[in-house]
Amino acid sequence: MKAQPGRPWPAPLASIRSARRFGLLLLVTFCPAAVQAADAVSSIPVKWSTAEPALDPASPNWLRHPATTVSVYPQVGVPPVATQAGAATVKVRAQYGARTVALHLEWTDDKPAQDRGVGRFADGAAVQWPMRYGSGTALPYIGMGHGGTPVALWFWRGDGSVETLAAEGFGTLSAQAPDGVKAKGVWKDGTWRVVFVRAHSVPGEHRASIAPAKLGLVPVAFAIWSGDAAERNGLKRLSAWQVLRFEKGKVDAAYEKQLGELAVSGDAGRGKRLMSEKGCAACHSFPANAAQPRIGPDLTYAGGIHSASYLHESLLEPSRVVVPGKGYFMEQDGKRTSLMPPFTGTETERNDILVYLMSLRGQP
Repeated sequence: MKAQPGRPWPAPLASIRSARRFGLLLLVTFCPAAVQAADAVSSIPVKWSTAEPALDPASPNWLRHPATTVSVYPQVGVPPVATQAGAATVKVRAQYGARTVALHLEWTDDKPAQDRGVGRFADGAAVQWPMRYGSGTALPYIGMGHGGTPVALWFWRGDGSVETLAAEGFGTLSAQAPDGVKAKGVWKDGTWRVVFVRAHSVPGEHRASIAPAKLGLVPVAFAIWSGDAAERNGLKRLSAWQVLRFEKGKVDAAYEKQLGELAVSGDAGRGKRLMSEKGCAACHSFPANAAQPRIGPDLTYAGGIHSASYLHESLLEPSRVVVPGKGYFMEQDGKRTSLMPPFTGTETERNDILVYLMSLRGQP
């Protein structure tokens, strides 16, 4: 899975140009189908280490710890879409010491791509952090944040380079001065293992600040690229927001509750039918839609990208988080307004559609 310099985390979603005729937001989601939808964010344990975490991905100090498996899904929301179909997984391990925090990512890749050039793209991996988090603070939009809610990124390429980046929405990604992050990747027997290491906090703007002793829960997200599949920039697989749980950290109960489940009762079968009855199928591609239109974002992997709470909020108030991008919004008195209207059906219908969308991970 691969990457290139420049734009590693474009937004997976956008607003519909002609959406005012239809009552469904063009967002992608995360979670189970069935009768109840609920956020299912992975909790990744961050082990305390008396020694600072090792940069070597093959260190026994890493491999003896159990890994948390995180699903990553093709970015198909807006063109250009990911070149490979189907979800993949990344195994994540995490450690921290008195000064540094480290993440160990592991994923399968049959052949390493380590060179970049004309028509050649390197494998890659990125870690995305909210610049601000904690009780009462909403998570940024998964596709590089949104206005007023920025993200920081650590971006590694198969050629060994590593960058610190920042963004405040689709199309705003910019390189930052080095913040001390180090990364090392090793490919062996069809598997990439990559370690990122950096001090908990560093001075300057547009930095990820991690305070494990004060707040034991820290949101994080991941993306990977396959160079052999010509993946770069927005052509990638990405995860929903996950949560790092620091072993000796002080967990803020209010924040833990905020990051907890939003349970919504509904019928995915009815939601599937309502996608056509409410006109959603006229704009969106999804597995059960034979027409496969491209007016709005492809929802094939809707259940893999965003949280239930985010989608629920977006159905009720689509302009609360406006994804920057051409044709996604309009300006009114200096304020950006989404072209997507609020859902106009009943609460039962809305919940049925929500549960159906959350079931979508590429399956029929």
